[in-house]
Amino acid sequence: MAPFDESLLSATFRLAGPALAPDLMARLREEAMALMAGREPLPDYLVDTALATGDAELIWALAGCPPTAERLPALLRLAALGYTALGPRLYRGYGDRQELRAAVLEGAKRNLDDPDWHEPDGLVEFLLNTSGVEELLPALRAPFPAVVRHALETVGHKVDASEQLAACRAVLAHGGVAELAGLAGLYTLRPAVAELVRRAAAAPDPAAVLESASVTEDDGTAAPDGPAPGAPAPSGTELVHQLRELTWTREGFPLDGVDWDLVLAEHRREPLPNGALLTLAAHRDCPDEIVLAAYRKSPRHLPATSPLPWQLLAEPDWSDSYSRFDLSRLLRRGIREEAYPVERVLREIRPARAVLGSLPYEEAPVREELSALVAGLGADFAPWRALYSLLPRFAGTSTELFAAAREQTAKHRGKTWPRPLAPEYPVSEPDGSRAVFLRLYDLAAEDVRLALAEHLDRRSVQHLLVHYKPSAALRDRFVALHGVSVLAGIASSWELPEQTVAELLLHDDPEINAKLYIHTPLSPEQRRQVLAGRRSRPDSGEGPLPLTEELVVELRNSGRRHWLLPALEAGDPRLARILLGKIKLHTLAGQLLLLVRVWERHGAQEVRALLDETEFPERRSKKHPLPAATHKIVRSALESADGLAELRERLARARSPESQAEYLRTAAAGRRDQVTAALERLAEETGPDLPWKELTAEHHREPLPDALLVELAKRDDLPGELRPDCQAAEVRLEHREHPHRLTGPRPTALDLLRQYQLPAFVYGHQEWLNLAMSYGHLTLSDILREARPARVAAAYLAHRDQEAREEEAEQSRGVRREIVDLVATHLGEDPEAWTVAMRLMPEFTGTLPELLATTAAVIS
Repeated sequence: MAPFDESLLSATFRLAGPALAPDLMARLREEAMALMAGREPLPDYLVDTALATGDAELIWALAGCPPTAERLPALLRLAALGYTALGPRLYRGYGDRQELRAAVLEGAKRNLDDPDWHEPDGLVEFLLNTSGVEELLPALRAPFPAVVRHALETVGHKVDASEQLAACRAVLAHGGVAELAGLAGLYTLRPAVAELVRRAAAAPDPAAVLESASVTEDDGTAAPDGPAPGAPAPSGTELVHQLRELTWTREGFPLDGVDWDLVLAEHRREPLPNGALLTLAAHRDCPDEIVLAAYRKSPRHLPATSPLPWQLLAEPDWSDSYSRFDLSRLLRRGIREEAYPVERVLREIRPARAVLGSLPYEEAPVREELSALVAGLGADFAPWRALYSLLPRFAGTSTELFAAAREQTAKHRGKTWPRPLAPEYPVSEPDGSRAVFLRLYDLAAEDVRLALAEHLDRRSVQHLLVHYKPSAALRDRFVALHGVSVLAGIASSWELPEQTVAELLLHDDPEINAKLYIHTPLSPEQRRQVLAGRRSRPDSGEGPLPLTEELVVELRNSGRRHWLLPALEAGDPRLARILLGKIKLHTLAGQLLLLVRVWERHGAQEVRALLDETEFPERRSKKHPLPAATHKIVRSALESADGLAELRERLARARSPESQAEYLRTAAAGRRDQVTAALERLAEETGPDLPWKELTAEHHREPLPDALLVELAKRDDLPGELRPDCQAAEVRLEHREHPHRLTGPRPTALDLLRQYQLPAFVYGHQEWLNLAMSYGHLTLSDILREARPARVAAAYLAHRDQEAREEEAEQSRGVRREIVDLVATHLGEDPEAWTVAMRLMPEFTGTLPELLATTAAVIS
């Protein structure tokens, strides 16, 4: 027998009502058990019926259901009964059970004397043998003293003092004074709570002591890893003991009024652990010696609130490249907090390359001090060259570096940039000596930067253009020195802003255009512009811009379709051969456009040569990449006196809306993925816009294939008048039984519903019905009266009724009334009729009305 859907079972029992519930639960026991164990909402009267019968199996099934929001009230009712057999079943398991677990322990108070709580499979043994935090937190108030003690030992340190006190009250209430006194020695108990327990155990009325007491966080300490936030600072041996236990940094550790001399003496006797050092270093009053010790052990974990003694900078050896990050962090924070004077840093900390590479140049004091040092180099390139040459190996301070550079001026006079480098693509961030040099150069006065510009190598110029913001005068100076193509260095990043790309294109420079094409995210139109050689400014020269050999080589080596397709409009025979060798042109319009542009730029002979070509780069087949029909059209034009005009006319016809519609209709004769590919190829070869007016007219003349309509519906610019037909096409194509015929009748959603059985309804999934419903092609009433088999239709209606949205509320109410009328007509309040209907339903292949009518006939 096919299994029943839970929502269908729930809907059926709710529809039958309280009067029929006892008889139906007795007759449909298997279904009732499944309903109890599920997650669907249960009416109160069903729970009442199950409890009233005392049926252990039914109650056991109910106790095992998931604690969802809908089922929790029923589970809480079970927990309150205090059944020992149900305790572990209700307590254990997944989901949010905290409220339910508390209810189980509260219900246990009804029959604490029952020995079954303590059986091997009972609740007490389960709790005593678990360390789960979620399971033990509610057990802090359990009516079983041993369980509470175990919970305090295991998770007591995770709760506040008031929760610990509540646990102690539970132990006293259910275990007596002796059990209470035993809690005082637990290491997880806060000192204030432990002291209160000792006082209560010795008092004539322990309960009065505990009930009248209140404990706050400030009254206790957290065990075992240090004081609680807000607690008084420990002192003496207690402080030393707690510091020795701090293996990890502890925030909020109370240190006000700490005897720092004692801490220092203890550290000198035996070094404190790393966690203690970092915890102490976070305090503003921490002695420098402790801060230094913490930094030596964990330089990258020094607290942001620590003091910054000068020794942190002066002591380490910063020549190690791995320590640069630590130096940068110290300098950034120290200069921002005015702990480290910039002038002193430049004068005392070494080596210069590490300091100058780590300074926060955005800080005004840094720029002010360095600008003064830079001014001392003047506008002569010789001291600047000396500084750049000295940087990698200079062991002295920054101030000494500048002095040495001035002293070695004569040695470097008349020399060019050492080891010059060309621009790189893609460009990287400058590093090492070059990065320091460029930062210092950027701090020089404008007249100095202009004077030094001619001495910089092309890599430095590129870095300045890309990573800095040179003034217009300096940028013009670079152009005057190296030509406008120097700006090609900017075109070296895939993150280049659109505005910068547009500005570079305005220069109409082949070198810049090539770099833009290869290294930046040009739009398809910009790529066509570059390959066609179209100028951005009419006053920049005559004729198309030439292509650099570098760009041609990159295209020859590329397999990127979006790089190669713009060659359609280039009119360059070299690019035409590359394109035909690598990419298939799918449309006649694309094929003719390629040849027309070559004819316009290079004449008929180049077109003839392309047709006669037998080998194309990377093309394995000996067959020409252009189809025979295209050859015939073009060769006919080549023999004509006005062949170019004829070819242009054929191109215009091939690009017409009628031709595009025919191309798409032909493509839709195959699989759906072929339609997607056809739309992509059409957009690539003829442009992204579709001729909607003509496509709509073509559809009215003869309906477009369903596969094409579905793909067209994905476009934002789809005309509204086509949308209903597109939705109907999607409904047909998504139906798993309907053959995807391109000709013949096109059934409606209602036709498909009547003709084919619905698939099994598993976990609420019925995509086709949901789709048809969302488009308004089916109603709930249609499903009630026409859908087959009855079991699937009923399950779907039950789910839909539970999840009915506001816009479907009226429709749901209407179909509910129809169901009530049908049930009243055929089943009434006869439990035998309901039982027969439920027994028939799993195998019945007809509709719901047919099922009810058949049931009535069977019992008549």
